[in-house]
Amino acid sequence: MRRVLVTGAAGMIGRRLVSALLRRGDAVAGLDNLSSGMPMPLGLTLSVVADVCDTATVEAALRDLRADAIVHLAAVHHIPTCETQRMHCLRVNVEGTESVLHAATQTGLQQVVIASSGAVYAWGREMLTEADSPTEARDNYALSKLCNESQLRLWCSRAQGRRGRVARLFNSIAHDDPNAHLIPDVLAQFRADPGTEPVLRLGNLQPRRDYMHADDAAAGVLALLDDPHLTPAFDVFNLCSGVEHSVGDLVSEIGKLLGRSPRIEVDPQRQRPNDRAHQLGDPGKAWSRLGWRTRWSLHQALQMTLDPPSSDVDGRMG
Repeated sequence: MRRVLVTGAAGMIGRRLVSALLRRGDAVAGLDNLSSGMPMPLGLTLSVVADVCDTATVEAALRDLRADAIVHLAAVHHIPTCETQRMHCLRVNVEGTESVLHAATQTGLQQVVIASSGAVYAWGREMLTEADSPTEARDNYALSKLCNESQLRLWCSRAQGRRGRVARLFNSIAHDDPNAHLIPDVLAQFRADPGTEPVLRLGNLQPRRDYMHADDAAAGVLALLDDPHLTPAFDVFNLCSGVEHSVGDLVSEIGKLLGRSPRIEVDPQRQRPNDRAHQLGDPGKAWSRLGWRTRWSLHQALQMTLDPPSSDVDGRMG
């Protein structure tokens, strides 16, 4: 049995990870400040409502649980928020990660998994690989996540026996996404216009992204936690599908599932001045090293998002 602290436990991926850990019999402490508006998942061994930057509380949770691992998911994810509230983003994402690593050091814990992002890669058209693709921060969110990776790498180098794993998560979708991302916005506009040909006002239509269901993302994070390899001490894995779709493709697919034919109008107010054209990840390393890959296509992931299985309503992975 593992004893795991999950930060960001009430988040879209966090609640799924918690459920997966509990189902297999692990003891789980969940820490979240509940700022997303989502409740803590049920069944936690220890539930802590706190800011991840409160190092003393993080440390106390580790001691109370007698944790042997941390999965650190707590972060500000919404890109526009990260740009308009730059100091808040860096405080939560960078200071919060340092808080977690300091607490791990104080309690002698030696295994940490953190969530990073496919956004850390330099912009380009090629498929992004952990070994060969350069990284470059082009926005505040990517800056914070690149910093997190460096923080974990440094932590691993400071003592023998430490293991750090980074999940470079690409775009995750589900019915319970608490952030104002593309799909919640599209679905809200569909609901607001009940006609057979609703008008959707969107920003950039051409960018292509690599989408996966949050169940798959949580399963990937769990695979990183269970990575049996003791070396290298620090390692990075893409969690992605290996297939990319444009915003237009996404809206068209949602329309088909709803039996409606949306008309898209470009709204200049919604357009990002800088938006990468491609963000396609290579999931090969996660498959070869961890035996993980996505289970559902975009069509299936969207279908689950529009009509979630009853077993998924409280965040359990299907």
